[in-house]
Amino acid sequence: MRTFLRLQFFAVIAVVLLSGCSQSLNAPVEYYQFEQTIKPMQRTSTDTSAQLRVSTVSLRGALNNRGIAMKLDNNQVNAANYHLWSEAPDQMLTASAHQTLFTALDDWMVITGLPVITAKDQQSYYELEYELHHFNGDSQGNADISGLWRLYYTSFEKGRSLTAIHYFSEVNPLIADDYEGLVASLELNWQNINKQVAATLSALSHE
Repeated sequence: MRTFLRLQFFAVIAVVLLSGCSQSLNAPVEYYQFEQTIKPMQRTSTDTSAQLRVSTVSLRGALNNRGIAMKLDNNQVNAANYHLWSEAPDQMLTASAHQTLFTALDDWMVITGLPVITAKDQQSYYELEYELHHFNGDSQGNADISGLWRLYYTSFEKGRSLTAIHYFSEVNPLIADDYEGLVASLELNWQNINKQVAATLSALSHE
């Protein structure tokens, strides 16, 4: 009798586990991206006073993961299995930063990739590097983007030199308590960070 009951018990456990696996396998994967509005803009070298190169954003550790990250109470970072970024976060963040800075710095030539040098006066340019230590939601219901940015200046006479380092921490409550709310909140934080950077850089061009 005991053997029979034990077999029944394990059979029930097996059914529960198989049911759970089946539900996980059938769960739909949802993809997310920043919904930054693109406005028609153009700029020429004759209209600008400085050139800025935006380097690809660097994310620490596993944050550059297609699974949207959540920081848990025990300092673990969990990447979602079924809620994914539609592209690699470093590429998405770089494109968003470029667009925000290009819009805000109307007298700068803002580019990504290799410096564009078409004339002697363009051999002097700034380079902006972002290093993100946090890019996630947390168990307190916040969206967190924290890290630092570095600004370099290159001139024909003096070469490349470090101009400034700024640490930042943008932690704000979620717009809505779901993944859509988390994505929207992270995007808003990132735009705020880049607007602050633009304000700092704009002051440089008027010194």
